Amino acid sequence: MQNHNRLALAITAVIAVTGPVVLPASAATLRLACPSAPDNPTCLAASRFAEEAKRKSDGSLDIQVFPSGQLGKGKEAIQQMQAGIIDLVVEDISNYANFAPDYNVVSWGFAFRDEDHFLAFLDSPLHEEMAGKLRDQGIELVAANWRKLPRVVVSTKPVKAPEDLAGLKFRVPPIPSYIETWKTLGANPTQVPWSDSFQALKTGVVDAMEAPLDSVVSQKFHLAAPHVTLTNHVFASIALTINKTRHQSLSDAERKAIDEAAAIAADYSAELAAEARNSVREQIKADGGEIIEVETAPFAAKLEKAAHQQEADGLWSQGLYDRIEAMK
Repeated sequence: MQNHNRLALAITAVIAVTGPVVLPASAATLRLACPSAPDNPTCLAASRFAEEAKRKSDGSLDIQVFPSGQLGKGKEAIQQMQAGIIDLVVEDISNYANFAPDYNVVSWGFAFRDEDHFLAFLDSPLHEEMAGKLRDQGIELVAANWRKLPRVVVSTKPVKAPEDLAGLKFRVPPIPSYIETWKTLGANPTQVPWSDSFQALKTGVVDAMEAPLDSVVSQKFHLAAPHVTLTNHVFASIALTINKTRHQSLSDAERKAIDEAAAIAADYSAELAAEARNSVREQIKADGGEIIEVETAPFAAKLEKAAHQQEADGLWSQGLYDRIEAMK
């Protein structure tokens, strides 16, 4: 009994000096799959999100980022998240067409007039309807507006108008909407593996290709085909999604922390995209390449009939394209 009394007195003395002992709450550990290298803007934004989520939740959220596709990438990673094997995924928004076909419209060339139009779509009730279709499949969309640079055309001769595409051997990925876009614009879609694209441009196997603006420099495409046309035909973004059941298991405070952290990461991604846009353009010019800015309306006009045909063929829901085009 005397020993117990001494222990109680000792604890009282410690509290009097240091204040009450606060035991740490058990943190919710979540695994986040990122497809890119750790220093890629996508994974940099994901890391910023994880840091902010921990700070905003007072440490109750411990989000571990796995870069370089360690936990899978693309459709595979999303399926694993959907099944609850991993918790969160950051992926190009176009990948969600595998789960909600309406997202195919995002990959249709010149569907959006400019970046403001694309961002307005992401923040619209229409996109919320699309996100609801993901939610029905166990995928909770936290954010869709983490920024990426748009896709552009790189070619061995200048492309300044749709007519300049006529007959060009044009490398495209094996995606139906991409193939139909460039075929409709008069090019000759050609299948070449991404890894062989530089050599294909260099040797004349293809005359042109499309790619994200930052990839033009990182893959040195502009050294083989020096004309870079800022068609901005696809405005890509990164979506952050979480397993719906896992999301519902979090406290209200934790869900709020995730939302706030995702918004901070979105702003950070916009900063990274702006820096990359400037540095890429400067590098292209420094290497002797040409930056060509174009009016996109003539390209979009040539694609309107084909877009409605894609819709009729079931690539996305009836009326979706016109609803997007009507947005201000």
